[in-house]
Amino acid sequence: MATIRQRNDRWQAIVKRSGYPTQSKTFTLKKDAEKWARLQERLIDAGEWIDTTVRDRRTTLGELLDRYAKEVSSGKRGSRAEAYRIETLKKLGLAKHAIATITPQMIASWRDSRVSEVSSGTALRELQLLGHVFTMANREWGVPISKNPVSLIRKPPAGKPRDRVLTTSERTALVSSCNECRNPWIKPVVVFALETAARRGEILALRWNDVDLSHRTAMLHVTKTGQPRRIPLSPQCVGMLNTLPRSVDGNVFPVSVEALKQAYERAVTRAGITDFTFHDLRHDALTRLAKQGLSVLELRAISGHTTANMLQRYVSIDAGELAMKLG
Repeated sequence: MATIRQRNDRWQAIVKRSGYPTQSKTFTLKKDAEKWARLQERLIDAGEWIDTTVRDRRTTLGELLDRYAKEVSSGKRGSRAEAYRIETLKKLGLAKHAIATITPQMIASWRDSRVSEVSSGTALRELQLLGHVFTMANREWGVPISKNPVSLIRKPPAGKPRDRVLTTSERTALVSSCNECRNPWIKPVVVFALETAARRGEILALRWNDVDLSHRTAMLHVTKTGQPRRIPLSPQCVGMLNTLPRSVDGNVFPVSVEALKQAYERAVTRAGITDFTFHDLRHDALTRLAKQGLSVLELRAISGHTTANMLQRYVSIDAGELAMKLG
């Protein structure tokens, strides 16, 4: 008799018969799991069951990475960054190996080599992606893997959080430099980021229907956590928004990610600023808001961080300023 069990929000069917390897497969619906299990039992009883694991064991990591990109990554908001990581992993010699032959030792060897080339945080994110590929292969795609090799090795540290914030003169120089961009939307986007601590994707997805200038708020629907949040708008931000023309498509900032990325990098260079990414604007904004006396709960409402620990990575506290408060 087959075993049907629920795992999280999915159903796993397990078929065990003496003289045959254990078979299992996961489904969204319980009835599909039961149907598959009955089919396997009928095939065994009729002597028509064929072991497909021989074929599955020849599946390479590269093939799984391609499938992951198509079926999993494509549905994520961070699909662009993840697609880049997948292409990086596909260039490794490890990607040519059959999935069943990859051992924890092979993964550990790659990890050690990778941390000598990139930051430990980058290596960790790539390792986490690799681990999820193995998990999907085992749980969703029926590829026989006894244990996820990534789960059996030591992970590199997450790395030191960035603490780069702008000085007053740098902030002025950056805004001035953005004003020189050919694309007229770059400066408004940067000003909005500096005033609200919103992420790039959240800013570019903002629509005029979600902006309430009379109450100085904006609703962000496309967020990293998937949870919409309403953010306050400073007087400077409201003043800037009031000067913007309304685009036909309804977007507040009708500019593409790539156009913003390239123009912003050139603006930073023109301003004579080094080591300051677009995401650092969020760090800078939250640090300034913290200095204005906002509480942790208020900062989290603005930033969208689910925990105070995550928020702490984005707020730089100057020991000298703390000393001044001590008198």
